[in-house]
Amino acid sequence: MSIRFRSDSSYKRSLRRRVLIVHAALFVVLLVIVSRLLELQIVKGAEFRSLAQAQHFAGVKLPAKRGEILSRNSKTGETSVLATNTTLALVYVDPVITDDSAFVAEMLADLLVTEEAHALCKRGDVVCPRELAGYYSIAFDPLERMGRLGSGALSAIPPAGGSPVPEEELPDLTEVRRQFARNIEERISEKRVTFVPLKYGATKVQMQAVEDAGIDGIGVAWNARLIFANPERVRQLQAGKIARTMAEILDEDADAIKRSVLSRPLRYVPVMRQLPPDISSKIREAQLLSYRRAEQERAASPSRDAAQTIADPLRSVALIPEHWRFYPDSTIGTHVVGFLNTNQEPQYGIEQTFDPALKGQEGRISTLSDPQGGQIMSAEQEIIDPKDGDTIVLTIDRVIQKFIEGVMERAVREYESDSGQVIVLDPFSGRIIAMVNAPLFDSNNYGTVYDKDPLLLTEKQRQGVVVEIYDPATNQFVLKAYIDDVFAEGGRAALSAETVLKLDELESLYELTDITRHYLYIGENNRREIFPTDRRDVWLQYRNNIGVGAYLNRAIQEIYEPGSVMKPVTMSIALDQGEVTPTDIYDDKGPVEVDEYLIKNNQNAVYGKVTMTNCLEFSINTCMTSVSGKLGKKLFHRMIERFGFGRVTGIELEDELPGEVLPWRKWSNALLATAAYGQGISATPLQVIAAYGALANGGKLMKPTIIDRIIQADGTVQATLAQVVDQVITREASATITAMLTSSVSKGFAKPAKVPGYRIAGKTGTSQIAGPGGRYETGTGSTIASFAGYAPIDHPKFVILVKFDRPRAKDIIHGSQAAAPVFKEIAAFLFDYYGIPPDET
Repeated sequence: MSIRFRSDSSYKRSLRRRVLIVHAALFVVLLVIVSRLLELQIVKGAEFRSLAQAQHFAGVKLPAKRGEILSRNSKTGETSVLATNTTLALVYVDPVITDDSAFVAEMLADLLVTEEAHALCKRGDVVCPRELAGYYSIAFDPLERMGRLGSGALSAIPPAGGSPVPEEELPDLTEVRRQFARNIEERISEKRVTFVPLKYGATKVQMQAVEDAGIDGIGVAWNARLIFANPERVRQLQAGKIARTMAEILDEDADAIKRSVLSRPLRYVPVMRQLPPDISSKIREAQLLSYRRAEQERAASPSRDAAQTIADPLRSVALIPEHWRFYPDSTIGTHVVGFLNTNQEPQYGIEQTFDPALKGQEGRISTLSDPQGGQIMSAEQEIIDPKDGDTIVLTIDRVIQKFIEGVMERAVREYESDSGQVIVLDPFSGRIIAMVNAPLFDSNNYGTVYDKDPLLLTEKQRQGVVVEIYDPATNQFVLKAYIDDVFAEGGRAALSAETVLKLDELESLYELTDITRHYLYIGENNRREIFPTDRRDVWLQYRNNIGVGAYLNRAIQEIYEPGSVMKPVTMSIALDQGEVTPTDIYDDKGPVEVDEYLIKNNQNAVYGKVTMTNCLEFSINTCMTSVSGKLGKKLFHRMIERFGFGRVTGIELEDELPGEVLPWRKWSNALLATAAYGQGISATPLQVIAAYGALANGGKLMKPTIIDRIIQADGTVQATLAQVVDQVITREASATITAMLTSSVSKGFAKPAKVPGYRIAGKTGTSQIAGPGGRYETGTGSTIASFAGYAPIDHPKFVILVKFDRPRAKDIIHGSQAAAPVFKEIAAFLFDYYGIPPDET
């Protein structure tokens, strides 16, 4: 055996190689460090400087209080609250520090599921806490309320809201508490975040791509069209790669997806929002009692170590205040006031129009922070106080508004109308005393407009259901067809090849039923949206008939052809221009042919020789065509523009429409004739009542206003002053038309509006609804019934416009039948409310 030793030179060469390798490795590391420093300081330098500055210059936001919305009593000047702010607590649990999940869950369930909440939920009340509504689903299901569908016993449409569910089919209080406790326990037993939604409303292609990708921790819920992640199953070292893959599939931001899939502890499990104050107090009392008990146990412990093992079992329960908008009279003036949604975003009305003024400006405390987060007192510290929002005082009289809302809610149901509006105006100031839309909605529970009731359809009616489909990605119209032309086997043979191709494309992305809207026509051009169920003959319809259309303030946001309520405006212009007098005679010999049209009176009546006063009393269309003919196109057009038609009034509400009045050069002879009695031109109800205000007050067109004053946070008051837009007719013409309209109520078709003992000036209106192509609708539900008038006639205190859209009740479709009696009821209330004595001898 021989032993070989390495030579010194060989050993030195080996050592140099090792040193060289180490130096090379260190050099590579140095290059990585230098490149990273270059990236941090140069490429991302600005970003990190901003971050460091944000950490060093810390701050606290100081919220501003949202301004209130008040109404003003038109009689006493007192104010009352229509919109204010309230603070209600949210109870949540921190699972990380929860020791006994079952104990915490049972305590909360016993306190939150009260007997009062149980009673509300059993009868399907909208005030039922939404966290509990699922346990009473049978009480909220319209199909369950209407009867046992499985029995086949259903044979008629039940009344709105259905019948109460039998007591024995509803859960009892103990069972609900048990189920709610188990739900809470299951949720707070998780210590880590295990569910994060990544994409709602996903397409079939996206969901299939996610399944094909087969990424651990990423799942698909096909029925809900939801793509979600379980961060605890996602490979965290590959989070960036997974995020980039998902971003490409979902067309979302990769960084946001990466943050969503990162593993993290679950520190916040909300249990119930908007707790009543008494429930919050009971939870605090339970926490205090639990804390004291834990302190007593610690004090009685045999050793310090043993005491430290004793923890308060309710320390994981917390209450945090949440600020909410609150509407004390939840249905009063909702269309005027608007509401704040769950994200505290303003929707509709004053809340939206005056949002910048109402929300004020948040304040801020700007400070310097040390590396540990502590505050450093310095000259750079800055405190900006918040500026609370302004208080908006409306001209709306809450007492009058509430009374009229009750009247209109009842009348819309009785007349089977789609909707109805009433405006009450002070003619001398332009102040809106009431602005009512029916059906009403609840500002505190605005989602109830989606409530539905069952509807039974025969097979023939079902075949008449019309469907519309729009591409969800582009909102582009795809088709309108009968239901069986789209969904019946072989039905698409009637469709064009291009349409079928587009439907096939959409079906590859979506369930076609999910993007289809269904309509049932109840008139020539009048339809209502309906919703399919699992039964072919049972459908759902909106309880209020118009769904989210209930949010629309039709007094300013919808136009219509005024019909015969326009006749006094036409007549006043002719009086003012000296073209007619009240006693001038018109010989009515029957229908009048103008161009290719035949103008007739209601029910083809022929009146013979009549005065201009008779013309208004009996609403004679043919007579009015002679009046507008004397004025001519140019003059008549100019005067109705001066009355405010064809342009917005400028009221302090958003989305007001201007109406439609063609330029006079485009007027045909037929339009000149029909415009005289309010057909062929369109207006908003507000424009009509503003015009009547000019008839009532001596000829002055006043700018309508709904703002009494704005009170700023510092106490400064900005009052709204009356504004005259134009002197449209003389005082003499105003007095004359008032006398003629008084005769109309006393002797003519407007008699149903008369309040005994009082002289009232007014006019009925029944207008046809224009359909596609300019052709007017016919049949049931094809008219608008209205009445406009004012009193007392010597110095009018109020002007009232009443309007019903598409009344369908038998024999109650005209203005004299539907609107005039409602006008009478409102006028009688106002006479009493203002203490106006009778003026008729």
